[in-house]
Amino acid sequence: MAEVHVRELKGPEEMEAVVELQREVWGRAESDLVPRGLLIAVQDEGGLVAGAFVEGRMVGFVFGFPTQDPTLQHSHMLGVLEPYRGTGAALLLKRFQRDWCLARGIQRVVWTFDPLRGPNANFNLRKLGATARTYLPDHYGPMTGINAGAPSDRLLAEWDLLAERVYARIYAPPPDPEVAGLPQANRVEGEEPLEAYLDLEAPRLLFQIPEDWGRILREDPALALAWREHSRLVLGHYFARGYRAVDFARNPNRYVLAKD
Repeated sequence: MAEVHVRELKGPEEMEAVVELQREVWGRAESDLVPRGLLIAVQDEGGLVAGAFVEGRMVGFVFGFPTQDPTLQHSHMLGVLEPYRGTGAALLLKRFQRDWCLARGIQRVVWTFDPLRGPNANFNLRKLGATARTYLPDHYGPMTGINAGAPSDRLLAEWDLLAERVYARIYAPPPDPEVAGLPQANRVEGEEPLEAYLDLEAPRLLFQIPEDWGRILREDPALALAWREHSRLVLGHYFARGYRAVDFARNPNRYVLAKD
């Protein structure tokens, strides 16, 4: 695979390419796309729109905008075309975003992600060093494309750009979390969430999610809704008790929750 280069985007043609990437990455309806004009306007007012390129082709992008807090950016979208996932393009986009923000006095970045998509949770928590402590039920309302089929619950990722943990993880492969012996806040059999354990007191807990949430969304609406309700119950409960998601383990997919 050829080398990936990241840079800020400029001009209507490159912004239109971002709109097309949104269609390809998420399969969104036109009403769910961030249009070219808005991308340009947000960039004019201090937002970030950057692209990842391979041999001159844009294969991914990141889009973030300013907030009421001048030290905080909201990162609304990060997308990479499927053939280029695993090339490091997403990580390079986030490194670029971190450097760009720090150069402008921005010290924290937040974004939302689906709590049941294991690859996203793994990337955000384990590879980037973000954490999450806020559960947002049906945050965007009904969605289209790959996100259709269940309420749009989201976690709010918090990325402390000055944290040693963040720097270490984005520039070196992070170790697998130590999870042996940790109590688990739910019981899963096959693909079904069967029980929630809401009385655990350990400083670190596990919460298991599906192995292939995308397939469940496409093929089993009843199971998708059951998982949404289950994650809303368990994660919402433990976040309210002072836990936050701090890491992610694979095989099976499990959040590591730690008490502040």
